[in-house]
Amino acid sequence: MQRFENRVVLVTGGSSGIGLATAKAFLNEGAKVAITGRSAARLAKAAKGLARSGWVLTVRGDVSKAADARRFVRETERVLGPIDVLVNNAGIYLQKFTHDVTEREYDRVMDINLKGAFLCTKYALPGMIRRKRGNIVNVASDSGLVATPQASIYCASKGGMILLTRVLAVDHAEDGIRVNAICPGEVETPMLERDAKAARLPYKEYLRKLVAPYPMKRAGKPEEIARGILFLASEDSTFMTGACLSMDGGWTAL
Repeated sequence: MQRFENRVVLVTGGSSGIGLATAKAFLNEGAKVAITGRSAARLAKAAKGLARSGWVLTVRGDVSKAADARRFVRETERVLGPIDVLVNNAGIYLQKFTHDVTEREYDRVMDINLKGAFLCTKYALPGMIRRKRGNIVNVASDSGLVATPQASIYCASKGGMILLTRVLAVDHAEDGIRVNAICPGEVETPMLERDAKAARLPYKEYLRKLVAPYPMKRAGKPEEIARGILFLASEDSTFMTGACLSMDGGWTAL
């Protein structure tokens, strides 16, 4: 039997990268999956790519807007059924010295990375509490555990997500709800490609410099992070809640 047979899973930021790989992995394990994103075109492309693994519900919107976050949850429940697993994956990266960060940039990073996780969780929790079961996996970062130079706001957003995870885990353990975070290091996603362009470096050169300090000397693959997310959401980790699972090629150990 597949681990997530007929379970309902909502993945935010599911149109590319880690979110897309996670959606595919859940589909392959028998789940009914909904993905969200801000671009209708990217969602349609993602759904087409996932078609071999199964049908996926796409819901367009912005996690940082309460009305959209509420709609993500309601539409998923209306079409697929009560949500068993919420994966708060939507996020953006910003690398700048703090004194160069504008208020608008600060708000955007915090709104998407942290407020978005809060809002989606806020609207998914009541149903989980009523049913006395549920799983929430927050996609944080190694930058929530250790300092990343010139990324103070991003680090703050991911550090906040880790503490949000821990408090939610404590608050809802007796409700039968587990809440864990996964903390990836560098992962080969479209976001990394955009960062290379912003740094005005060829992608391979940018990636080589980025992973040089890593003990494993490479970046992760989205599929590897997806496997970690499924582990945290599965019956294989039933005694884990409030945990922060590092998947970073040994970076935070170093």
